[in-house]
Amino acid sequence: MIEDAHLYRRLALLEQQVRLLSERVGVECPIFGSDTAPAPLEGGVPAEVVALARAGNAIAAIKLFREMTGAGLREAKEVVDSL
Repeated sequence: MIEDAHLYRRLALLEQQVRLLSERVGVECPIFGSDTAPAPLEGGVPAEVVALARAGNAIAAIKLFREMTGAGLREAKEVVDSL
């Protein structure tokens, strides 16, 4: 389970980097598998974070939420605890 969480986190970060690079060089960004996933839940919580939290991996969910949103530790913990 931890390996899966790590893999999803790495994929999300790589997708984010490709999007940023595409924007900077003015090239259309490819569509990723996560782009066709269900939309984020109410409040803007990414689906990957929700999946980690619901799988009982709160620490990984908090870390991923912080990486994806730039939120502080307290805010990320409150969001994950609320899921």
